[in-house]
Amino acid sequence: MADIASVLGSMFSLIIVTSLGYVATKLGYLSAEIRPKLSALILNITLPCTILVSVGKVDSSTGAEAITWSFVLAFALFFVMLAAGFIAVQLLRVPRAERSLYLFMGVLTNTGFIGFAVLESIFGGASVFLGSIFIAVSNVFLYSIGIAVLRSGSRRAQAADGAPRRRFIDVRGMLKDMVNAPLIASLIAMAVFFAGVELPSPVVQAADMAGGITAPLAMMLVGISIANANLREVLSEWRLWGFTIIRFLVAPLAAYAILALAVPSELALGVFVIMLAMPTGSMAGPLATTYGQDGNLAARGTIVSTIASFAIVPVLMAVMSMA
Repeated sequence: MADIASVLGSMFSLIIVTSLGYVATKLGYLSAEIRPKLSALILNITLPCTILVSVGKVDSSTGAEAITWSFVLAFALFFVMLAAGFIAVQLLRVPRAERSLYLFMGVLTNTGFIGFAVLESIFGGASVFLGSIFIAVSNVFLYSIGIAVLRSGSRRAQAADGAPRRRFIDVRGMLKDMVNAPLIASLIAMAVFFAGVELPSPVVQAADMAGGITAPLAMMLVGISIANANLREVLSEWRLWGFTIIRFLVAPLAAYAILALAVPSELALGVFVIMLAMPTGSMAGPLATTYGQDGNLAARGTIVSTIASFAIVPVLMAVMSMA
């Protein structure tokens, strides 16, 4: 487990890179229009390269235990997130019309972009491989149960003429979202690890070079989002801040206190806690709008939870390092 001084240094480095993205946006070098292309670049090229390289950084002597527990905890992750979101919604007395959206904000987290950047900076490359297991498993639940939760909140929505809005289940769209480049890279990485195959050196070096820009690009994307947000409006959302504290801080702390008694792999448990604490993903807004929910509220939730994560992660790591 990384010491707290190292964690603070790593998080401060991520904050600096995020600030560079913010400044670059304010100076006109970056813009909101470029975000989709940068996101696609990370999702489809640099992040898969990071995952493929990470498999070679797993210690074979402890890899089996860590991987086994990663699979177990990955299956639990989505349901822990959903339960934590439900508790937060009840405690904060979230209006009924917004409850399903809050629950969705609690399960659609930024594990792929910020998550891998944080994992690699704190735990090293081996944790990225374990993190890919969490994403591969939780995506199945996210794009099935998670979307169902989001859709449930719009059942009473009506079209402009007052008639009930017609709905359908886009199975093809859900499957398309599930089967993405990071998932494929995760499956390849697992196959390589279990088969004991060693990738050619030029391939590893090329993937390492391409994957090396994943973390800085991901954090610059966060800077772009913050630069284009109305921070006064965002910071005044008291219920979003309450939800963030309960869902992204209290829940990971409680989960760690319980699981530390049963999980022998410190690395797998550390990855689980960090994944559980990752902020709401940037796709929450567009997906909310697609399914008839308030996309602006979801976008503000992304900004609030992301800003808070720079303080939440060091707190979690401090608690885990003292245990």
